[in-house]
Amino acid sequence: MLLAQLAFFVFLVHVVIRPVMAAFLFTRPPRLRVTFRTPADWGADYRDVTFPGAAGITLAGWHVPSRNGAAVVLIHGHSGNRLAMAYHAEALTRAGFGVLMFDLRAHGDSGGGRFERGVAAVDDVLAAVAFLMRQPDVRWGVGLMGVSVGGMLALQAAARNVAIRAVAVDGPILGTVDDLPPPATALDRFYHYPLERYYQAAIDRLSGSERPPANTVALGRLARRPILFISAGRGLEQRMTRFLYEATRGPRTLWEIPQAAHATGWAAEPEQYGHKLVAFFTQALGVDEASQDTDEPFSDAAHEENAGEVQSLSTAAEIQPIAERTLAPPAAMMIAFAMIPLGMMLLILPYQLRWGEFAPRPPAGQGPLILLGLFAALTAGLFLHEVAHLVGYRLFGRVEAGAARLSFGRVAFAPQIQCEKPIPAAAYRRMLWLPGLALGVVPAVLAIAVGSWALLIWGVWMTITAGGDVAALWAMRDLPAHTPVRSHPRRVGCVVIPATKPVQNIDN
Repeated sequence: MLLAQLAFFVFLVHVVIRPVMAAFLFTRPPRLRVTFRTPADWGADYRDVTFPGAAGITLAGWHVPSRNGAAVVLIHGHSGNRLAMAYHAEALTRAGFGVLMFDLRAHGDSGGGRFERGVAAVDDVLAAVAFLMRQPDVRWGVGLMGVSVGGMLALQAAARNVAIRAVAVDGPILGTVDDLPPPATALDRFYHYPLERYYQAAIDRLSGSERPPANTVALGRLARRPILFISAGRGLEQRMTRFLYEATRGPRTLWEIPQAAHATGWAAEPEQYGHKLVAFFTQALGVDEASQDTDEPFSDAAHEENAGEVQSLSTAAEIQPIAERTLAPPAAMMIAFAMIPLGMMLLILPYQLRWGEFAPRPPAGQGPLILLGLFAALTAGLFLHEVAHLVGYRLFGRVEAGAARLSFGRVAFAPQIQCEKPIPAAAYRRMLWLPGLALGVVPAVLAIAVGSWALLIWGVWMTITAGGDVAALWAMRDLPAHTPVRSHPRRVGCVVIPATKPVQNIDN
């Protein structure tokens, strides 16, 4: 009976509630303010701009004037802001292109309290194109570059405005469920795709915006304008991008990056990514190569001249992050709460099946004493959880003594680890896994083997307290293993640190 109840609970949470919660968070994304960097950090002359979007919403962004007569609108993905396109902007502006980086509605510094990814969001992109085309420095034409949600919006906007001469997209999401490729397995047909339809219907219900047509329909309206498709080289993203590529009738290019996760190709292949982006827009927008004014900082001589400004990971406390992979508090809380039924099903249920009862009755008169001791042990577990993180930094991150230290926060005097030195994402993940496995899962499995209910309580508690670590792992799931990261000071997740070697611009 207990097994059936747990199975029903998991089904209810995972299949019924989770897609609706995800749709709610999609339409009301966490608002990440623009911090860390500006185009001035890579030597670009920029200005803060605002312009009206659909329904009177004010959109905010940065404009870097063009030096070669061509310009590109950069469209970030969901839950980010314009800084998510910093790499793309740097590569293009160093090659002489103008760029407009702007925050989508309900993101960054733009207005709006609800993200409507439908027609209203497409109208916002068209407003950004209109703003850029009014600039006197734009002579050759305007292109679009979009990532994830931004990729879908770029395709939809280009289908409605013939003045957009070229489009580059990285991992575009579906416009409607008609963009899903044919099911590859029975699991796709009977589970993944029905769940996706349910999720998309929840988004439509919660957003209140008219849904644009499928991307495949939009591609049919792009005539012979060139399109660059970039994709992670595996999974559903690969299949869906290939599906869109095959639906394109005009000039098209497909570049798959097998080692990249969703929207992280620029981090997996930084030099080749920048080269392909610049080469594509140079040819697609008809830029006269003789008119290009490439910045000196890309040359070896400039690198030597500015060598004092290039910092190593050993001075990482002064390095400014270029992006972040974090979760909003509601999303992090939802993942952390999911550890409770998971712990019950995977740990408590096997114990009960093996030993026939969960806990023996305490001796007469010792109940309060046992509860006090249990409370003290569980409180000590919070401290040991952070000690395990400290061990993980030393063991996996190879940080020197003193770089990672245990301190106590101002809120509830809770223990926490402070480490300013970045470590590779792979080492950071192992550091996050360590407390839950070593202090939670392993003791709980031992408790099931020997029949110790006290050890089981400890193991389940330590597994549940690892919920925040699991949320952080989810937030950084798309980061390549070698990416330098460090813990975010206030949110669940991490910040991405620039690599030691600057991105190079390869001559076309």
